[in-house]
Amino acid sequence: MTPSFDQSYNWPARIVIPLDLVTRLSMYASGMALLLITSSYVFEVIMRYFLDAPTSWSSDVIQLFFAAMIMLALPEVTRTNSHIVISFFLEKMKPRSRQHLGRVLAFVGFVMCMLTACICLQETLRQYDRSIETLWSHPIPKWWISAFIPFGFALSGLQMLRIVFDPDPNE
Repeated sequence: MTPSFDQSYNWPARIVIPLDLVTRLSMYASGMALLLITSSYVFEVIMRYFLDAPTSWSSDVIQLFFAAMIMLALPEVTRTNSHIVISFFLEKMKPRSRQHLGRVLAFVGFVMCMLTACICLQETLRQYDRSIETLWSHPIPKWWISAFIPFGFALSGLQMLRIVFDPDPNE
């Protein structure tokens, strides 16, 4: 169930098209992170078990890109409404009531995502200000990882807001 906007609605289209572009680019970046995770893992297995020369960095790379992969995919999952839903009560409702409740729930989701993004952004900025690093074999600034979290929640929140104002939700 992907929200759809008629092109005759000029102002939403001007907002939705760039929002979808950023969301899709984020999803592609998530796919690249998955590729890097898989490549690092396979490289580590080959080096460790076949060449008896384990790497010191693969675990660090996997942890970094795992966080990025999840948070970069979240907005696309929200956009396409592909998340897990317990819809027992919604299915029992009349279509009009379901549509109204869906908009209310999407608005609550928007508020919660944006609050979460603000809290995570504050923590990310704190990590930056204090120069906090990871406790890995090869330390990096922690904010490099944390920056993906507010980005993912903020973009997901904007996708939820899009659902709220969708003139013709596909339900």
